[in-house]
Amino acid sequence: MTRQRWTVLVSGLMLTLMLGCSGNPFRQFRLLDFRATPTELPPEGGQVQVEVEATRGDGAEVKVIRKLDEQVFVLFTVRLSEVGAFDIEKKRWKGTVDLPPNNDPEDKRYALIISVWDDDDRDERLVEVIVKGKPPAGNP
Repeated sequence: MTRQRWTVLVSGLMLTLMLGCSGNPFRQFRLLDFRATPTELPPEGGQVQVEVEATRGDGAEVKVIRKLDEQVFVLFTVRLSEVGAFDIEKKRWKGTVDLPPNNDPEDKRYALIISVWDDDDRDERLVEVIVKGKPPAGNP
């Protein structure tokens, strides 16, 4: 095999692998931007606002996950609502995630997995949200 054919073969293989990656900038469908605010809540818990933008998509959701004693649990899933976009080449979704109060003195960490899907293709991002621990009685 000549060196030129070998270079073409290796380049083609690398391009094929690159195009299959989730973060591939050349694929037609991908999640462009996401936001989850705030990422730190008081012991009373509260709402986290989630906004997502993608090149296209059939829907978007947020999975709320906790790790307890080396086990990972999906606590609940929130389906995001599509919002009108002035840019016809993008789709946007938004919604809120309600996190419960934390009565423990230690902070509770939640993982929010933000997903957008289009047919069988899916793109996801992860955001960590902390619900602060409740101070012991007598400590401000």
